[in-house]
Amino acid sequence: MKKSVSSLWQSKSSLASKQYNSNGDVLDVSEMDEHLGITESARQQASANLPNPQSQSLSSTETQIVQTIERHRQKKFDQTMLELQKVQNEIAHLNELPDLQNVWLIETNFEREATQLVSEQSQLIRSLASNAQKKVRELHRFKEQNHLQREPEYPSSSSQFLRYCLLVFLIVIEALFNAEFFSEGLSSGLLGGFTYAASLAAINVLLSFFLGKSVVRLINHQKIAQKTMGFVALVLTISFVIMMAVAIAHIRDQLVMESVEPAKMALIEFKNNLFDFADLFSWLLFAVSVSFAFGAIMDGLLIDDLYPGYGPLARKSEAALNDYFEELDEVRQELEEYKLGALLDLEKSIEKAKSSISNYRSFIDRKKTIKLKFEQILSDSERALILLIQHFRSENELNRSDGLRPAYFDQMPALKKLEIPWVEQDEQQLILHTRLMQTLTSQSEDIRNKLHQTFQKYLDQLVFVPIDELDPLQKRFN
Repeated sequence: MKKSVSSLWQSKSSLASKQYNSNGDVLDVSEMDEHLGITESARQQASANLPNPQSQSLSSTETQIVQTIERHRQKKFDQTMLELQKVQNEIAHLNELPDLQNVWLIETNFEREATQLVSEQSQLIRSLASNAQKKVRELHRFKEQNHLQREPEYPSSSSQFLRYCLLVFLIVIEALFNAEFFSEGLSSGLLGGFTYAASLAAINVLLSFFLGKSVVRLINHQKIAQKTMGFVALVLTISFVIMMAVAIAHIRDQLVMESVEPAKMALIEFKNNLFDFADLFSWLLFAVSVSFAFGAIMDGLLIDDLYPGYGPLARKSEAALNDYFEELDEVRQELEEYKLGALLDLEKSIEKAKSSISNYRSFIDRKKTIKLKFEQILSDSERALILLIQHFRSENELNRSDGLRPAYFDQMPALKKLEIPWVEQDEQQLILHTRLMQTLTSQSEDIRNKLHQTFQKYLDQLVFVPIDELDPLQKRFN
């Protein structure tokens, strides 16, 4: 029986040594035997028939074995507690519960921001809406009074700019065209001719343009009085164009004849011999002046809607509408940004909560692993205690001369109990957070809908005049 125990000791000692080489947490009983001199001490005490067969306490060697193992266990216990504390500190940094609680404040914060924005901008938008409504009504009333069923037709800002450029172009071209005719009678030559021609062309074209833009268009008016004025203005404008062209031709004749006072002599000829020009070139000059003048009249007519007053009133209405819709759209965009920010905060909070809960679960699993690892260390240390104590007692019994066996050899010494505190509160918190997360996920769609409803509610508060009343086709505000 004793040989069997000794053989078991040798095999277990060898196994423990292998485990020790692969895992520093496992006690190597062979090294402990050699370091503490357990075998030698057991034999020496046996030669003196010690321990006493009546003894009830552990021998010094056994006590030393217990103390060595206790120190090892305490050291591993302290290391384990440090590891657990590190994990607990990381758990303490997880603040997903406040984040989850704040999710329900997202809609409240959005409503507060929307209320502030609307209260700040509502007075301006109300004023712009009132002005736009006034201008639109004026335009509708104008259309009804003048029996206009069509929309106003006038060039865009860029087209208007091009028409004014065309006006300048007419002046320059006429000046260049007429410069040769005037240069024949001027000592300054072509340059002087261009100066004369440019001055007269500017008067001819600009006045024709102004008359066409302001009074000639009256012929399109519905009322007889204005239409009559328009025809009178057309006759007067044509008369002016012809008289201006005649005057230019007579001035050219006097310049060619090198008159001392060409303008005065041209006036005399204008009164006495209206269409009596000196040569064919003067007639050509007359035709050029008339042509460019009529071109300027047409440019003046087409630079705005043909119906008098329709274009300016329509532009005022459109400008008022644009001011209102631009301000409304700007506020809507700000509300949209607030809403998108709130939706983004909602998504971030949900994702952060999910991530935190996953991390929380991972930390708890790490604590479980640390605890299981320490329990394994305790189990290994207890096994090492049994092996070493049994080895000491076996060697002692084999080498005793009295053949007696101390009574306490039948009992194994007990090691101090070491327990890792397992904080059940962590798992309870995990359960709480997980349930809260599930509730939030199920209600997140409701929160999104409330955000959209709040956005629309405040947007409707800004629309003081129905959009379709101001802009039936809703071209400006979609």
